[in-house]
Amino acid sequence: MHSSPRSSSRDYVVLATPRSGSTYLCDALAGAGAGDPQEWFSRALIHHHAGEWGMRGPCSTVQAPDVHSPAEYLDAVAVGARVDGILSVKVHWHQYQWVQQRFGADPLQIFGDATRPAAVRIYRKDLVGQAVSSLIADTTHVFFQRKGEEPSVSFEYEGTDRSETVVYDFYEILRRVIRFAEDEEHWSRFVADRGLRSVGVAYESLVEDLTGTVRGVLDHLGIAARSEPASSLAKQATERNQEFSERFRAELRAYRVPDSLSEGMVRRLGLEGAAA
Repeated sequence: MHSSPRSSSRDYVVLATPRSGSTYLCDALAGAGAGDPQEWFSRALIHHHAGEWGMRGPCSTVQAPDVHSPAEYLDAVAVGARVDGILSVKVHWHQYQWVQQRFGADPLQIFGDATRPAAVRIYRKDLVGQAVSSLIADTTHVFFQRKGEEPSVSFEYEGTDRSETVVYDFYEILRRVIRFAEDEEHWSRFVADRGLRSVGVAYESLVEDLTGTVRGVLDHLGIAARSEPASSLAKQATERNQEFSERFRAELRAYRVPDSLSEGMVRRLGLEGAAA
């Protein structure tokens, strides 16, 4: 975990990329009493909350939400996302862009003009594993599972086709690797341009030591844990994840891709020791 100096405010935003472990992190943060960072800006949840709050337009769907007043929706989020005095949200880069374009407003204006939230940046060192996980989740529509429970299909994909059969696709995995790396760069510039105080958290650190890693985040945010950080989420990866990852790396080596990459990206792709 790496960080800049501690923020004076306890309010924070989790800046994420898909399948980076953000749900795992946010579940642990909420359980420890550090607010409840949810994806208030996913299209499906905008559709859902707009309906709850009487703001939904007549043509709104989970894939293309419509609200009567974007400003009122953001105001409502600023209230609903504050739990125990802490305003917290989670947002992916594509969600941030979508709200900016469709609402004509910065979704993080919910934190007010005078207060800049602390930023918690969650990322996954293993970009290949992240891309493979994304391919599987987008195919099966299962994004998380609670321990002791059967997996449930995400309502975000209501009305779309799903399959339990996931087909290996080199170019689809490559597209996701590139996208996630680019999203991380967007978030890096976002934090730098706004001068946000930030803390970086690797998914692998959460897996190795959830309690210690989350306590480090809480310390940075200036939030005292009300209970031991823990999560009820179950690990979803299976042998299929490993099989697809190894096959993808073998193809990268066959195409001599490591020859054109930086040392850092070679590590992120797990290609150390690849033959030149």
